[in-house]
Amino acid sequence: MFLLQGAQMLQTLEKSLRKSLPECLKVYGTVFHMNQGNPFKLKALVDKWPDFTTVVIRPQEEEMIDDFDHYTNTYQIYSKDLKNCEEFLGSPEVINWKQHLQIQSSQSSMNEVIENAAAVKLGKLPQTQCVLCMVSERAKKLVPSLMDAKNQWWQTQAHEPRDVSTLLPGYYPHFLGE
Repeated sequence: MFLLQGAQMLQTLEKSLRKSLPECLKVYGTVFHMNQGNPFKLKALVDKWPDFTTVVIRPQEEEMIDDFDHYTNTYQIYSKDLKNCEEFLGSPEVINWKQHLQIQSSQSSMNEVIENAAAVKLGKLPQTQCVLCMVSERAKKLVPSLMDAKNQWWQTQAHEPRDVSTLLPGYYPHFLGE
């Protein structure tokens, strides 16, 4: 297992993943955001470097404090070699199996690998599958008058209370409309 640290390694990973789109979309998008300042404090693990076959994006251990925070306790996985991936997921440093978690991948072939890795660690688990649909329509700007409604919705969710208008400027300034 190799922890990628530093901007140069993450940029190299992003460039390499770009060649495998759309299959690696979830991991690529997350690495892209990591290269924009890593707002969610994630870390990237690979099986070997620089000729990796498996990438796991995971939260920092100290961020995983709430079993019911499915946003923080989320892992993204991409692999070019499913057999190697299953072995990699079995490594104790890769996934914290003691924590409630969510594992995401854009590869339908990854379902069995994730099921097998989880079964070895935890036994048979319920699984939910979601399908990602991509829309070609461009995102529209968020009108400031709608931020109050967004903030009210956000505060009713089980998240740390934050104001949407404080989250957007730093990470998504192009969504703010005047």
